[in-house]
Amino acid sequence: MRGFFPRLAGIVASFFIFSAAWFCLWSISLHLVDSPELAVLLFPFGLRMGLMLQCPRSYWLVLLATEWLLLGWLAWQVSLLHLPFLLIGSLLSMLPVVLISRYSDQQDWQTLLRQGAALVVAALLQSVPWIEQGATALHALLLALTGSLTLAPICLVIWRYLTSTVWHPLGPSLVTQPVNWRARHLIWYLVLFAISLWLQLGLPAELSRFTPFCLALPIIALAWHYGWQGALIATLMNAIALIASQTWHAYPVDLLLSLLAQSLTGLLLGAGIQRLRELNLSLHTELQRNHRLMERLLETEESVRQDVARELHDDIGQTITAIRTQANIVQRLAADSTAIKQSATHIEQLSLGIYDSVRRLLGRLRPRQLDDLPLSQAISGLVREMELAGQGIISHIDWQIEESVLSESQRVTLFRICQEGLNNIVKHANARVVTLHGWQQDKQLMLVINDDGSGLPNDAGQPGFGLTGMRERVSALGGTLMISCTHGTRVSVTLPLGW
Repeated sequence: MRGFFPRLAGIVASFFIFSAAWFCLWSISLHLVDSPELAVLLFPFGLRMGLMLQCPRSYWLVLLATEWLLLGWLAWQVSLLHLPFLLIGSLLSMLPVVLISRYSDQQDWQTLLRQGAALVVAALLQSVPWIEQGATALHALLLALTGSLTLAPICLVIWRYLTSTVWHPLGPSLVTQPVNWRARHLIWYLVLFAISLWLQLGLPAELSRFTPFCLALPIIALAWHYGWQGALIATLMNAIALIASQTWHAYPVDLLLSLLAQSLTGLLLGAGIQRLRELNLSLHTELQRNHRLMERLLETEESVRQDVARELHDDIGQTITAIRTQANIVQRLAADSTAIKQSATHIEQLSLGIYDSVRRLLGRLRPRQLDDLPLSQAISGLVREMELAGQGIISHIDWQIEESVLSESQRVTLFRICQEGLNNIVKHANARVVTLHGWQQDKQLMLVINDDGSGLPNDAGQPGFGLTGMRERVSALGGTLMISCTHGTRVSVTLPLGW
């Protein structure tokens, strides 16, 4: 009993609301069609189909029974001659609604296309009882198609808004909040509605045949800006403008064709643009996922490098130190044996060579500067380690990037690019001046390495592993790397902040 009364109240409310809306739409349709029977097939039919496609199955019987009661009342008031055709058609038109209700959790564009197809089939079934009436059957089909494709998609928009909006109880805290009128959206709607009305009333008579094409402009504008909801709202605005224009232009068949054409345009265009938006969103999400994955791979690579460097320093470094110690002991104990002394000296020289190789390898795997110093000081230390001044190369460093805005991947990438760029300059460029400039600009990190050397040779062919590695690192963080050789070599790197 506790759930019976709320359900009964919902049924009664649905009955009165649907009855009032159905009768109002029948009155508007009667003004356009001038036939009480055929007027039922225009907007009242579209309203019932739109509600049945959206509401739960438990309310279908309420809607159908309400429509039959209204049809019986109309037959008593205005004597509907083809009342059985309307009743049979209403039953047949429920078949596509039953079939389409099996599909749930669809994407928006799929919902639009499936419901559009269901509406077309329902209109065909609604006009089947009129098949023996000749031209009247075709007119009935046109009315059912126009009414359903005009009103049913609007029911979808309203239903989505009502079911997706979080409704809060009206209380003092809600009343005191300012009302968001969304003036920009209202202005868009009013301007485009005025354009639609002007296209109906302001075009010269010789251009009136092009009106349906012009009516697509507001649909395209709102669809591009607001998606499928904008397309359907523009369709409703065009329908109102078309109906209002009939006060001055009495062309009922042209009106129905115009309504049908612009309703189909709004439905198909809305589905197409929504599909495009969903594909773009999916692509954007996948690109972000790939960038996060690439950044994670770089972090993993750097972590592995750090672990390997630690192992080399702790294990091999200690072993080399022990070998040198033992070589010194042998030298002291074998003072009278020239051969043993020479062997010990050779062992010490080999250990020193291994130590130098391991030290260089440690520097390439994981420079100590990155762990101990800020990036600006680490790059300055890199310049000193490469002994540019000793090779006759003058270096200038202008670093204006704040350390706090950099992620660990960006720190490592910028350092590696500087390391590889300076290494290439020392080995191949024959440069005399090197300039290294880093700064922030419009939420981007900029790095430029300039030299006055010989540049890349014309027959360089494929880029080496160094340049390829630089490009891959920059691309993984969503940036770009450009190399120009107009005067010397210029390496330009751009990285977005926030990755």
